[in-house]
Amino acid sequence: QVPYMREPLNCLARRIYEAVIVVGPARSGKTKAMVEGWINYTVTQAPGDMLLIYSTKTKATDMSKVDLERSFSATAGIAKLRTGRKADDNITSKKFKNGMILKLDSATETSLSASTYRYAGATDYDRADDAVGQEGSKFELMLMRVQNAKSSGMVMAESSPGRIVRNPKRVEDLSPHESQPCGGIADLYNQGDRRRFYWLCQDCNSYFRPDFETLKWEQHAEPLEAAKTAWVECPRCCHRHTESQKQTMNLEGRWFRDGAIDQYGEVVTDESAIRTSKWATFWFEGIVAAYASWENLVYRFLNADALFQDCGDEESLKTFINVRMGRPYVMQSRGQEVGAHQLMARAADHERGIVPLGGRFLMMSIDVQGGKQNPRFVVQAHVYGEGLQRWVIDRFEILTNPYRNNDRINPMVYAEDWDLLIEQVIKKTYPLADGSGRVMKPVLTLCDSGGSGEKKKGKQKSSSVTDHAYQFYNRLKGHGLSHLFRLVKGASRDIDDLVKETYPDKRSKLANGEIPLLMLHTNRLKNRVAASFSRLEFGARFFHLPGWADRVWFDELTVEYIDELGHWQKPDGARNESFDLCAYAEAGMHYKGGDDIHWDNPPAWAADWQFNSNVVDADQTPKFERVARRRYNHSKGIFG
Repeated sequence: QVPYMREPLNCLARRIYEAVIVVGPARSGKTKAMVEGWINYTVTQAPGDMLLIYSTKTKATDMSKVDLERSFSATAGIAKLRTGRKADDNITSKKFKNGMILKLDSATETSLSASTYRYAGATDYDRADDAVGQEGSKFELMLMRVQNAKSSGMVMAESSPGRIVRNPKRVEDLSPHESQPCGGIADLYNQGDRRRFYWLCQDCNSYFRPDFETLKWEQHAEPLEAAKTAWVECPRCCHRHTESQKQTMNLEGRWFRDGAIDQYGEVVTDESAIRTSKWATFWFEGIVAAYASWENLVYRFLNADALFQDCGDEESLKTFINVRMGRPYVMQSRGQEVGAHQLMARAADHERGIVPLGGRFLMMSIDVQGGKQNPRFVVQAHVYGEGLQRWVIDRFEILTNPYRNNDRINPMVYAEDWDLLIEQVIKKTYPLADGSGRVMKPVLTLCDSGGSGEKKKGKQKSSSVTDHAYQFYNRLKGHGLSHLFRLVKGASRDIDDLVKETYPDKRSKLANGEIPLLMLHTNRLKNRVAASFSRLEFGARFFHLPGWADRVWFDELTVEYIDELGHWQKPDGARNESFDLCAYAEAGMHYKGGDDIHWDNPPAWAADWQFNSNVVDADQTPKFERVARRRYNHSKGIFG
């Protein structure tokens, strides 16, 4: 079923190599071969103590209970070597009659120190950090564990790529088989002899590499219909290969080291031109994978690419490239590379505090800063127009409370300071640019529920800010304004939804399931914002950067960077309020249904000004409070 895994398996038993690394897409059979296949060989043919490293202890437990247990029971050679004693066969350690011990664990300082093994392997290498605490690279630690075994020792790592290419090289600067530089499994691959899998063209009889670019399909409005036409095209003779030929080409396929095959598909015999290494490293892409159909690959790609083109969300595209294609992902939006000076040069000359022509609805966002250093509310006003083009029309801070002798506010200490948000933010209006005297009301105000409080023993203390935020929302209910205000919080781990509405329960002293809290996929939201301000040409989701803003505002917008895992990171001590507030506004827009607006028939709050429910005429007073509906007691009749 997976003939491309034969050579990697054979290399595991060759003494001329000290390590074997396999990079490939998920669900391609590489884990079955490199873990269960390797264990089968070592237990029955070349016993020696083995350490298997999984991404987490939970994953190690699951693999031990399910995959390995089934494999051992179904394999006669292993079954007869099991001792049958409970002490010799538990979740994390298995001992066989020939004396071999198999240990399963995650990468910790304890598991990778002070022990000696003959074999050490890591599966799903990129699903965990490359480093182990303060000890350094986990792969180097694995090499140290087998050092006593000398040439009979072996280290293995396999994974689909999971790191981001932050500084991509030009294709001309890479060798034919070299991966773009990034951490994780791709970095290990680059250090070895760099073998790629090649197919033999059924027409011109020359070898070609089945990369994703060789997969072609007919253009169609429906992704599923386009996916059904998928074929692989030989880059030399343009011969079409159908999926029914995939297994034949896999059986005839060959692995070539870097330099062992030229650009014309001819085999090179000059060993001096071929890369050599003590690490045998292999890389193949999703087209080769036995369990991945070409139709499904094309369908998933078209959907992920459409999502990115529509809203700048790269998460689906990143997952496809890394996991299904088996290639390190290069960020499409280069937002983290755009400097503040570049954005200032592109800033538009629209007036501050005025809803520009084309603006359809207004979002307010609030960042809460607690603690003793510089407590304040940071507020930003965002206007969205047709096609979700956007403007930032105002930015201000609330610093003092006039009802407390103009003392400095502190959202972490004084509950009454939160009431300033009602008049200064939630009920704030902005005049329209047509000079008619009409004003626009905000559709929604989003506020950080945690804020940055004082640090206590190295940890952020924000519980007081959260309690005051919940109290404030409850007070808004009494004013009939709670429908215009939502608290937000960044999710502690990745969630499936971009924005998910939750209701904190009794674990909070002041929330009993009645306060809506928006959980944000912060990373995806910031990707969207970065894609919008990185766009050079006018179009959907174009960011009209504010010409009235100073350099500090642009610095805050561009201060964060993307790490090798694809997560936005803020340098210590840096300010990023502009970026956070834009992300909150993006969340509010999505929560209100902005991504699904049909602009030929928009909702009333996103309509043209003359029909917009949030536009108030000059001779009228804006109304914000929602009047409670009167309840009627109806008779149920004689039948109840």
